[in-house]
Amino acid sequence: MKELDDVIMHVDGTTAYLPGVKAAVLTTSDTTRVFAEPDADPKPVTVEGMDEPPKVIPWGEDNNLPQLLIEKVFKVPQMTSNMWFNIVASYGSGIKPVRIEYNEKNQEVITPYIGNAEVKKFFEENDIDGYALEQFTDMHWFFNVFPEIIFNKEDGDKRKIVELNSKEAAFSRWSEMNAKYEIEYHYYYGYWGDKEPDGDKRIIYATPVLNSKNPVRHLRKIMKDDDEKEWNARRNRFIIPVTFPTPGCNYYSKPYWLSLIESGWYDFAVKIPEFKTALMTNKIAVKYIVSLAPGYFQEIFKREKITDEDKQTARIKKEYADIKKFIKGSENAGQTIITMQKVDPKGEPYPMIKIEMVPQASAKEGGDYIEDSEEVSNIISYGMLVHPSLVGATPGKNKNINGTEARELFIMKQAILKPFRDRILRPLYLIKAINKWPEDLHFVIPHIELTTLDKDSTGSKTKIETT
Repeated sequence: MKELDDVIMHVDGTTAYLPGVKAAVLTTSDTTRVFAEPDADPKPVTVEGMDEPPKVIPWGEDNNLPQLLIEKVFKVPQMTSNMWFNIVASYGSGIKPVRIEYNEKNQEVITPYIGNAEVKKFFEENDIDGYALEQFTDMHWFFNVFPEIIFNKEDGDKRKIVELNSKEAAFSRWSEMNAKYEIEYHYYYGYWGDKEPDGDKRIIYATPVLNSKNPVRHLRKIMKDDDEKEWNARRNRFIIPVTFPTPGCNYYSKPYWLSLIESGWYDFAVKIPEFKTALMTNKIAVKYIVSLAPGYFQEIFKREKITDEDKQTARIKKEYADIKKFIKGSENAGQTIITMQKVDPKGEPYPMIKIEMVPQASAKEGGDYIEDSEEVSNIISYGMLVHPSLVGATPGKNKNINGTEARELFIMKQAILKPFRDRILRPLYLIKAINKWPEDLHFVIPHIELTTLDKDSTGSKTKIETT
């Protein structure tokens, strides 16, 4: 059949060009549906050494929301650069121990904290810089971080917190709340959403969780009540729940930047480079874009029981030919072929194929969607609270900013990051209270303050502010 012969297929058969009707066929996704139901029902979990552990609370519909977000974001350069910028801007000059005193005018005097051997040893033996980067990474990606504290095995006044770690959010889950609405355990497992732990030989680590509202009081009570045997056996480490709060979330906070995905702008951002690639590869204007949902052909193979690779290839080409026939009728322009449907998390059916007409294709090869690309980049920057100029982008024609404006934008950005920094510093103040460190000891994350070269040869200086 001629319809089969002139189909130009690419890569694994999921991208094609139909010359007769000038249509690009792309495999995309409708991620607006992925996050319709953020959390599923609790599931049983097997934990070594625990007879009846509390159920695990899935993070997302399939308990793989963090992994799914990582996969999605890394497909859009604007999102990865904005995420990176937010992380390094939050990090500033890193976490510093300082002494805060007051002069005769009741003004704060901030100096580096030196002279306390215990505090010095704690910072020497813990990778605080790495801890801060890990925590800021998880906080900006997921709005949930899981810091872990570990005690030594001494008793009485010698019992101290000696380690501070960051448990990666992608591998962390909460246990179901008990009758007092308290989360008792943090579950750490490297295969959530991929290989469920039921019957799995891989170990799931269960760590006790401190009360999210008053962790210091909770920990003091545990230290007072636990006897030596129980403490040394199971109670030498704890997770401190730290989140950036968002409304309506009982277990896992929902990052505000997810609105970029749920609104459909993410799908648009992913589609543009695929569309432009199809244009430039075929060196011809495209009049139609055919969007196929992920797993479109796999669903066909499953329904028609096609397992042979050669027959699968032939079936793909036949499907493309059927699409081409449909497009040939002008009355079908802009319509949707419903050859099969799937059901979204809310139980609503949706088609797995969509045909769109491209309005006024550009005469310049590969020049289509340039303005749309600029628009979606600006929307992404807006949704992630990063001005495009701060990451090297140009926010539209004739909209360049000067150095003074960029410096002011950077100062404003660091100012609004203070709540994130305060949350990340919270575990250190718990350690200070439990270890009975001096009252005048504080922890700060100094700003990187941009200046002019006539004032500083490096163009930057460090500015310390209290939290």
